[in-house]
Amino acid sequence: MKVINIINFKLRSMAMTLLLSFAIALFGNATQVLAHGGEEHGDEKPKTATTTAGTISHTTRLGDFEIMFKHSPLEPDAATTGRLFITRFATNEPVGDANPTIEIESATGLVTEIPVEKTDAVESYVARIPALPEGTYTVRTKAVAAGGKTNTATFSGVEIARQEAAAETGGSWTQTALMVMLSLVALVLFGGLAYSALRVLKNKPLGEETVSA
Repeated sequence: MKVINIINFKLRSMAMTLLLSFAIALFGNATQVLAHGGEEHGDEKPKTATTTAGTISHTTRLGDFEIMFKHSPLEPDAATTGRLFITRFATNEPVGDANPTIEIESATGLVTEIPVEKTDAVESYVARIPALPEGTYTVRTKAVAAGGKTNTATFSGVEIARQEAAAETGGSWTQTALMVMLSLVALVLFGGLAYSALRVLKNKPLGEETVSA
């Protein structure tokens, strides 16, 4: 009986350890996905993020540079301004001589130049976005690297839409659904963990004095 109890205790302890490790790994990966949009910093695809204040930022690596293009939500037929930031990818040092240009292309292929003006900050530029019709656009940012080579960063899927409708798009819905799903999984995992812990406590190995008695 003592041997059987010891085996049961070890098996349950192993199950608890595996369950806890799985839970930690699951939430670690989920946190990275929500924080980074599922994309890594570096030579991977450009990433787009929206702050709690509603500011939209597009970031990517462009040769030796890192490009960030920030703007408020774009509405149809309304001009606005954005900010372009250019830094050295390796050192994060500001770049003041990249001579950037920006253009935005509609789904029909119509290309519109976006005027770019230097600001007092070395790495910062003002982009004056003109009034454009509702639709999905592609933004291209060009910057001149050392040696005169021009590199182009492309941000696709830039939406110009009424904000009431944009609030109902799939991005926020997907994040909400993911959070609900993770919460349900967490309840199941930790419920199972608690149940296993109780079973271990109820079935812990008998002591020597109990067996001899």
